[in-house]
Amino acid sequence: MKSNKEQILELIKKSTKEGRQGLSAGEIAKKLNMQRSNVSAVLNELYREDIVLKIKGKPVLYALNSNVKSQSISNVKSANFDMLIGSDKSLKKCIQQAKAAMLYPPQGLHTLIFGPSGVGKTMFAELMYKFAIENSIFSLDSPFVAFNCADYANNPQLLMTHLFGCKKGAFTGADKDKEGIVSKANGGILFLDEVHRLPPEGQEMLFYLIDKGMYTPLGDENKKKSKLLIICATTEDIDNVLLTTFTRRIPMNIKIPALNDRSLEERFELICEFFKIEAMRTKKEISVSTNTFRQLLLYDCPGNVGQLKSDIQLGCANAFLNSISKGNKNIDVHCTDFASHVN
Repeated sequence: MKSNKEQILELIKKSTKEGRQGLSAGEIAKKLNMQRSNVSAVLNELYREDIVLKIKGKPVLYALNSNVKSQSISNVKSANFDMLIGSDKSLKKCIQQAKAAMLYPPQGLHTLIFGPSGVGKTMFAELMYKFAIENSIFSLDSPFVAFNCADYANNPQLLMTHLFGCKKGAFTGADKDKEGIVSKANGGILFLDEVHRLPPEGQEMLFYLIDKGMYTPLGDENKKKSKLLIICATTEDIDNVLLTTFTRRIPMNIKIPALNDRSLEERFELICEFFKIEAMRTKKEISVSTNTFRQLLLYDCPGNVGQLKSDIQLGCANAFLNSISKGNKNIDVHCTDFASHVN
């Protein structure tokens, strides 16, 4: 039986072939006999994934993205990998490894992504998930559940509860049964960021889950099943922070390069892309001085791509304020608009 997402997408595709501009959420709900709120939720998800476009009006219409009209859904999301800056250069090997991990039968390989903070590990994991869906490794409604192990690192009991769930009365304050994210990720992908913050007992429970497809909620005597693919991420040296018994069960290791290990050409492309994003955000034309480009290309950026993006956004915000005070229609960005560490 097809999922709601598949049915809605097929209906939009059909309307496109019939030459219609698009379909409203109400029309889709009526044709498929679905709740309008459920249809709207799926349409918003398809919009976030760039599969459909919103056509403003009353009502809002949804149409297949013109860039993917001639493609099957299995090609839509692989384009996202190819659109990454450096996909044919510094990220080429990473992407090849990611595709191999997702395509390996019967349902992919557990993967560890490592690299310094700010290189885009979370985004890369999300692209792997989308790639798995496009190749029918997972269905369209398969979950992607992300969890940062650092959030509860100072409270191992709470951390384990969030991961594996607990039985009522398992510890003080456990006044009801709680479902863990391992259960919520059943049938899909569990992404564990900063996995090195997971205590040894948590790593042991994870490798039992990998081996047996089973886990035990805290305070429960009964084992539960969960069939999922695990993608982990860490900024640390895996040999020093993770149990060998755990890392042995993660066959695919992908290293995302730091910004300094990427070419100046790629860094230039990233800078241009981030200015384009700010131009779209402000709905103003942004002009950047030559010295500013030189400054952004050469300054020390230990926070990698994430920091570069934030620094450019801050510079644009300061320049935007100047443009308002001077009554300028456009935004002129100069070296003085950036934080001192950029100079």
